[in-house]
Amino acid sequence: MLTFFRKIRKALLDSGSLRKPASPAGRYLVYAIGEIALVVIGILIALQINNWRKDRIKERAVMEDILNNLIRNNEISRNSLQMLNEFDQSTEIVLSALRNRNPYSDTLNSHFFHSTRTGGLLFPLSSQGYESLKNAGFDILQSEYLKDEVLDLFEVTYKTIKEKTQWSMDMAVQYDEYFHTIFTAERRDEYIPIDYDNLLNDQRYLGLLVNIKEMLRSWYRIDVIEALDESEGLVQLIQDELGE
Repeated sequence: MLTFFRKIRKALLDSGSLRKPASPAGRYLVYAIGEIALVVIGILIALQINNWRKDRIKERAVMEDILNNLIRNNEISRNSLQMLNEFDQSTEIVLSALRNRNPYSDTLNSHFFHSTRTGGLLFPLSSQGYESLKNAGFDILQSEYLKDEVLDLFEVTYKTIKEKTQWSMDMAVQYDEYFHTIFTAERRDEYIPIDYDNLLNDQRYLGLLVNIKEMLRSWYRIDVIEALDESEGLVQLIQDELGE
């Protein structure tokens, strides 16, 4: 690179664009200053290239961290959706048994329990990769579109999921206070009716089951599906950026 600049300087001198000093001392001074300028310029360019390379290495590491988080989060979301579907199935089984006034069977105990679950994520969604991005600075990402998609997912969609999860848990605590007055929980993941005949006519209980299924789980499912769709799209976008 220094050779390139020297050639330019020589061409300028040869063409007369730069006036040659008359004395040897003057010519030496011009050459010395030129050499120093060339060295400084070369160092600055080398530093710039080195910083650019470091930023690209850091950018790739951050994108890989986010990608790993998203893959894990997507698996959590898919498992949560499956869990919500299973809870809905239990609700339908219980509602059918009660509405048809079927005789009590202990095979209903697990469905009594799962039908009362409001749903939620099995594990918190991970944001370690996003924290790495914040620490590195958002400008580390060259793609503005990628940056916007990451911000939208983690700052809006995931935060909504977190808030809905907390809200769902709070509602579950309130509902459980009532459920514990009509069921005993002698085994894990099972509710045993204290008085099955009274349960058949308990309109409050039936109303809560419908509300949990049609409102709480339904609203929560919509947010999880939206988050999963956004996250899967971001996974593909990052993989394209990484060349995978």
